[in-house]
Amino acid sequence: MIAPLWMMGQKHKLTGQVLDNQGQPLPYVSVGVFNQKDSTYTKGAATEINGKFSVELPVGTYYALISFLSFETKTIKDIKISNQGVDLKKITMKPSIANLEEFELVEEKKLMELDLDKRVFNVDKDVTNQGANATEILDNVPSVSVDVDGNVSLRGSGNVRILINGKPSGMTGMSTSDALKQLQGNQIEKIEVITNPSSRYDAEGEVGIINIVLKRDKREGINGIINVDIGYPANYGGGANFTVKRKSFSVFSGYGINYRNSPGFSDSYQKFTYPDTSFSYTSESEMNRYTLNHNFRLGTEVFFSEKSSVTLSGNYSIGDGTNTSDLTYSDFDINNIAKQVVTRDEDEDKDLSNHDISLNYRKSFDQKDRLFTLDLQQSESKDFEHSTILQNNNVNSAENTQQRIFNNESSTNYLFQTDYIHPIKNGKLEMGLKATLREVVDDYGVAQFNDSINVWEYVDGFKNEVIYNEDVYAAYLMYGNKIKNFSYQLGVRSEYSDVKTNLTLTKEVNNRDYLNFFPSTHFSYELKKGNSLQLGYSKRIQRPRHWWLLPFFSFSDSRNNFSGNPNLNPEFSDAFELGHLKYWEKGSLLTSVYYRYTINVIERISFSDTEGITRRLPINLGFTNAVGVEFSGGYELLKWWNLRGSFNFFRQITEGNYAGVDYNSDALAWSTRINSKWTIKKKLNTQAAFNYDAPQNSPQGKTLSRYALDLGASIDVLKGNGTISFNAKDVFNTRKRRSISYGEYFTSESAMQWRSRFFRLSFTYRINQKKKRGEERNFNNFDDGGGEG
Repeated sequence: MIAPLWMMGQKHKLTGQVLDNQGQPLPYVSVGVFNQKDSTYTKGAATEINGKFSVELPVGTYYALISFLSFETKTIKDIKISNQGVDLKKITMKPSIANLEEFELVEEKKLMELDLDKRVFNVDKDVTNQGANATEILDNVPSVSVDVDGNVSLRGSGNVRILINGKPSGMTGMSTSDALKQLQGNQIEKIEVITNPSSRYDAEGEVGIINIVLKRDKREGINGIINVDIGYPANYGGGANFTVKRKSFSVFSGYGINYRNSPGFSDSYQKFTYPDTSFSYTSESEMNRYTLNHNFRLGTEVFFSEKSSVTLSGNYSIGDGTNTSDLTYSDFDINNIAKQVVTRDEDEDKDLSNHDISLNYRKSFDQKDRLFTLDLQQSESKDFEHSTILQNNNVNSAENTQQRIFNNESSTNYLFQTDYIHPIKNGKLEMGLKATLREVVDDYGVAQFNDSINVWEYVDGFKNEVIYNEDVYAAYLMYGNKIKNFSYQLGVRSEYSDVKTNLTLTKEVNNRDYLNFFPSTHFSYELKKGNSLQLGYSKRIQRPRHWWLLPFFSFSDSRNNFSGNPNLNPEFSDAFELGHLKYWEKGSLLTSVYYRYTINVIERISFSDTEGITRRLPINLGFTNAVGVEFSGGYELLKWWNLRGSFNFFRQITEGNYAGVDYNSDALAWSTRINSKWTIKKKLNTQAAFNYDAPQNSPQGKTLSRYALDLGASIDVLKGNGTISFNAKDVFNTRKRRSISYGEYFTSESAMQWRSRFFRLSFTYRINQKKKRGEERNFNNFDDGGGEG
C-alpha cells in the first residue's frame, strides 16, 4: 500500500494484548514489526504487566512477529495502517514443543566484519573464547598479538591505544596487562581494530586503536544471559548480563566472577665475557598465580523523547591474588665449573580494584545525521602489591637475606568531552572538545632484615613516592563529503599536554609541556563489482607510560632489574595506509599497504656489570621506518564451513645511538591468524584457531618464533536456550616467549611461559534470547563503541 502524499508523516498506534493458552496475560513479550514489502525491521516493543502493547507506526502495510521464551513465535500478516490505529485485540500464544527452526529476535552475527577504516570482531561468537578473559580474547584477534607478559601489540608494535566502549577506562589506569586479565570475556561483545584513526580520536597510539565494546542489549522486554565455566588447571567462573528495556528507559547490568591458577615457568642462560673475567649462570623459575576477580556493571538510559536521552552507567572490578615464584641461580666459572647455587623464593599478595562512572547525553535532530553528545567520566584504580623474598646461598651464608617489598599504586582520572556533527548538503562538519586529567601515585619501598640488630632497614635508593600528573586538552575539526563514488575526509586535532613527575622524598621534579597538531586525511573511491579503495594519513603520538618514568628497580629477580627514565620524551609517528576492500557474495578481503615513520623511538636497552647484574632502561633511541602489507578476510567455503584469517608481513628498520654505542636493527617479520569454523546439523559448532609470529630482530637481539593452536566446540541444548562449549587453549603447549639478547660484554638466551596449556568447559543459558535460525535481519543493533572526542 502506497500512502497518499497528505498521509505521509502521519503515525498511528498498533495495539493488542498477548495471552497464554490459559488466557492469562504475558508480560515482557517481544513484539517486532516489519515492513511487509521488503521485510525490513520498523519498530519493536515489549508487553506490559497486563500483556498489552502499543507501537506507533507510519502509514503502511506491516507484519508482526511475537516471540517469547517457551512459546511458539506467532506471525500476524497484512496489518494496514492508514488513517487510524489498528487494534489486534487478544493474541493467544501456544507453548513451544520443538521449534528451533523458526525466527527469534536474536541476530547471528558474522565472526568478522570488514570496513576500510575499521575491522570488527564479534568475539562472543567465537567458540574458542568461551570463559576467556580480555587478554586471551585479544590474542585471537587478527593483527593483534599478546606476549606472555600480557602486553598487547598491533602490527608488531606495542604502542597501541586501548579503549573500553570508545573511551579510556579506569581499568587501564594501572598496568594494562593486569587490567585486561581482570576483565572477563562474558562481558565483551566485540572488539574494533582501527589502524589509521581520524582526528575524531585521541592522537595517542602509534599504530592505532583497539576498542573493547561491552555487552548491552537494546531489544524491548527482559533479556539476559547466564554462564558458568570450569577448567583445568583450576579455572572456575560464571556471570550474568541482564537488560530491561521499556519505552522511556532501559536498565542494563552485568556480573562476572573468576578464580584461576596460572602455572608458568621461565629459564635463562647468561654469559659474561669481560676483559679480566668471564663467568656464566643459569636461572630457572617456577611460578604460580592464584587470582579471584569480580566484575560489576550497572547502568540506565532514560529517553526524554525519540531524539534525546541520558545514560548513567558504572563499572566496578575488585580482585586479589597470591603469586609465588621459586627462582634458582646456578653459577659457573670461566671453565664452566659449578661454583654455587642461590635460591630466591617470593610470596606476593596483590589487591586490585577499579571503577568507572559515566554520564552521557545524546541529542539528535530532525535534520538527518545532526548530532550532539556530552560525556563525563570519573574513574579510579588501585593496585597494591606486598611481597616477601627469602634468599639462600649454599656456599656464602653472608648472602642469605630476607626482604620485604611493597608497591602501592593508585590512579584517578577525569574525562570531559563534547562532540557535534552538523550536515552541510552532502557533507558533514564535525568538531569537539576534550579534557583528560590524570594523577598516578606510586608509593614503593624495599626493606631488608638486618639480623645483627634485628631491624628491617630500607635499601638505599629503594624508597620513594612518585606523583605523576598528565593533563591533556584537545580540540578537533573535521569535514567530510561524498561526490558520487568519491568520498573524502579532512581533519586536524590539537592537543596540549602538561606532564609532571614528582619524587616526593628526594624532591626531584620534572615538568614537561608541549602543544602539537595532528592532521588526518582519508580518501575513498567505490569501484564496480564490490571493490573500493581508501588512502589515509594521520599523525600520531605515543606518550611515555607512567611506569616507564618511575626510577624503581624491580626486585623479584635480583640479577635482572628494570628501571624507568623520568627524562623520556614522547614518540611521534607519521602513518600512511592504502587499502583495497573486495566483497563477494560469500566473503570479503581487505588488503592494506602501510608505512610508518617514527622519531624519539622508545627502546629498552640492557646493560651489565662485573657482578653479573643486568639492568634494563627505556631511552629515546632514534627513529624507525616500518613498511608492511596485511591481508584480512573471511569466506564461506561451504554452507557449513567458514574460514577467516589475516597475514601481516613487515620490515622495520631502527637506527639510534646511546652513550656512544650504535643500536641498529633491520627486522623482517610476519605473523598470521587462521580461524576455521564448521557447523554440523545447525546445532554443533567446531572451531580451530592457529596463531604464528615469526622471529623478529631488535636493536639488542632477536625474539624467536611463537605459535599456538586453540580448539573449541559448542552444541545448542534446551530447545536453543542453552549452549555447552568446550575449548582447549594452546593444545601443543607452545605459547612461549623465547629470545636472544646481547650487549657489549654479555649474551643471554631465555624462555618464558606465563600460563601453560589449559582446558575449559562452559555452559550458557539465554533468557528470551534463543538463537535465530535462517537469514540475518537488521534489528537495530546497539553500537556501544562510541568514539573519542
